[in-house]
Amino acid sequence: MASNESGASPPAGAPATIHTKRPAALIIAAVCVLLVAAIAVYFYLHSRPTALVYSGTVETREIQAGSKVGGRVTAVFVEEGQHVAVDAPLVSFECDALKAQLAEAKATVEQAGADFNRLQTGNRPEEIVQADAQLRQQADALQESKNGPRPQEILAAGADFAAAQATAADAAANYSRMEPLVEHDVISRQQFDQVTAHKNATAQQAESLRQKVAILQAGTRPEYLRQADQRYQQALASDTLMHRGFRRQDIQAGHGRLAEAQAHVQEIEASLREANLAAPAAGVIEVVSVRPGDLVPPGQIVVSMLESSQLWVKVYIPETDLSRLRIGQVADVSIDAYPGRPFAGHIQEIASQAEFLPRNVQTRDDRQHLLFAVKVAVENANDVLKSGMSATVHLP
Repeated sequence: MASNESGASPPAGAPATIHTKRPAALIIAAVCVLLVAAIAVYFYLHSRPTALVYSGTVETREIQAGSKVGGRVTAVFVEEGQHVAVDAPLVSFECDALKAQLAEAKATVEQAGADFNRLQTGNRPEEIVQADAQLRQQADALQESKNGPRPQEILAAGADFAAAQATAADAAANYSRMEPLVEHDVISRQQFDQVTAHKNATAQQAESLRQKVAILQAGTRPEYLRQADQRYQQALASDTLMHRGFRRQDIQAGHGRLAEAQAHVQEIEASLREANLAAPAAGVIEVVSVRPGDLVPPGQIVVSMLESSQLWVKVYIPETDLSRLRIGQVADVSIDAYPGRPFAGHIQEIASQAEFLPRNVQTRDDRQHLLFAVKVAVENANDVLKSGMSATVHLP
C-alpha cells in the first residue's frame, strides 16, 4: 500500500483531464484578441474626420451702372431679365454739346501744335534776312548821325547863302532908289509895294540860308545821336533774337499749351464715352429705371444688373469648425433646384469677424453660436444658378 502511494503511476483518468483544459485557454485568448481589435476599430472609426455640411444661399455680384455726364436719354437698348455680353450697349444720352466742344478742342490742339512746331523750328530764313537788313539800315543811320554834314554840303549851303545875300542887297538898293520916287509920285504906290515885298523876301531867304549854314557847321544834335543809337540797339537785339531762335522756356511753354489742349480733348472724349453707357461685364439686366426722353442728372443709377460670372454661396460656419477650413479648399455644392447635380466650388473668403455673437460666452456649447461667414465660389454655373437659390455646401 505504501509503495503505491509513493512511486506508483497516476490513475488512468488523470491525463484526460489535462487535455480538456488547453482548448479553453485558446478560446479565451482568441476572444481577447477579437475584443481588442473591435475596440481599436471603434476608436479608429470615431476618430476619423467627417465631412462638414452647411446650408446657404446663392448670391451674385450686383452692378449699378450710371453715367458721369447724364443728360437726356435718347435710347434704351436692354430690357429687364435680358442677358447681355460685356460692352453691350445699355443706354445712350444726348451729346450734341459735347461733340461741339470736342471739335473746338481739336481745333485748339491744331493751333497749339502749329505754335509748338514754329517754336521748335525757329524763325524763317526770310525773317532773318529782313532783320539783318534792318540792322544795317540803322547802323548806317547811326554812323551818318555821328559823321554829321559833309564839307561839300556846308560849302554848298554857304554858296547859297552868299547868293541870297547878294540878291537881298540888290533888292535893298532898289528899294532905296524907289522910296524917294514914290514920295514925288514918280512911281505908283503899287510898284513901290512890290519893291518892298521883294526886299523883305530876299532878306528872309538870306537869313534862312545863314541859319542852315550855322546848323550844318554845328553838326548833329546830341539827342538825335542818342535816338539813332537807340534805334540801332533795338535793331541789333531783334537781329540777335532772329538768329538765336526762341528760348528754351518758350518752347517748354508751347509744349505745355499743346499738352493741355490734348488733355482737354481726352477729357471730352471720355465724357462722350460716358454718353453711351455699356455693360461693364456679362450678366442679366435686373432693373432699368429710365426711358427715352428722361432727363437724368450726372451719377444717377439707370441700370442694375447681376454679374453672372461672379456666383458664390454664403454659409455660416461655427467657431468650433473654423480650424478645419482654409482659403482655396475644395467644396461640393448641391442646389435644391437641381437635385442630383453637384457643382464644384472652393472657399474664396473667410470672414475675419464673427456674427450672431451672444452676450456671454462661457461654455463650449456657447462657442458653437460664434458664426463666421464663408464665401464658397461656384464654378461653371453661369447659365444655371440664380441669385437667391437655396444651396448645401459639403466640405470634405
